[in-house]
Amino acid sequence: MTLNELKNDVAKLGFESFIEDEGCFIISANRALSLIYTDRPVYENAVIPIRGPRVTLVREFIEHHSGDEITIAFSGKALSFRSYGKGVCKITDQRGTNTVPLLKQDQLTRQTVHSDGVLTFSGDYYYVIRNLAVFDDLVSDTITDVPEHSPTNEISPENYCDNFRAFADLARDVNGEPVPSVKLINGKLRVPHDFRGDLYLTYYRTPKPISAENPNALIDISTECEPMLPLLTAAFMWLDDDAGKAQYYMSLYRDLVANVRRYSINKIDTEYRVNGWA
Repeated sequence: MTLNELKNDVAKLGFESFIEDEGCFIISANRALSLIYTDRPVYENAVIPIRGPRVTLVREFIEHHSGDEITIAFSGKALSFRSYGKGVCKITDQRGTNTVPLLKQDQLTRQTVHSDGVLTFSGDYYYVIRNLAVFDDLVSDTITDVPEHSPTNEISPENYCDNFRAFADLARDVNGEPVPSVKLINGKLRVPHDFRGDLYLTYYRTPKPISAENPNALIDISTECEPMLPLLTAAFMWLDDDAGKAQYYMSLYRDLVANVRRYSINKIDTEYRVNGWA
């Protein structure tokens, strides 16, 4: 179905021989297409590579008491930690010693280092260090690219799948087996900090938006769902001007959806948040 074909079909549903409000038509068509993808989800597959430096040292919590000196040996190329309170951290490696003042609550320190070295935490006050991590490699030469350690890394699928809408299955490995340590939470992948490898993801995708630029372009919709689009587009277009017509075309759309579900081999039940009817 092309945009012109959709326009002609919608024009027959209670309008004149043509549609005057092009903007309203495009908005309604996209709204309808989105709802159809909610009722009849379309899924795709993607591979998400989990790379990056490995952690060679982790200290989740270090408590520094007034006047103490704490030394920690490390080996790596970068480190990061958060400090809570006033103190001093000396980072000594083969290049020498770099003194980092710890001046405030929840201060993030990132630093590149050169192979083996020693961290020295000192100061006249009580303070706490959290999530100290040393990494075996650099993401880049930019300090802000030094990772910040946490028990898990949260990954947005949208960074790898620009049409991502919702998860359709668990994250799996190359053998198709679920990866139990990887959680799917609020549309994000929560991955243990030490996980490295490829995650195979099945997800429900969003449709390509309908644009008025090319009237002969094919609309991103399956053949079985094409009859639904004119009805639903007309329902949204009539919503403000004639609630009766809007409800009538919406009921016809619902009947079509029910019939397609009844005779579909693959029945997918899922929930989404959408505007309008759902």
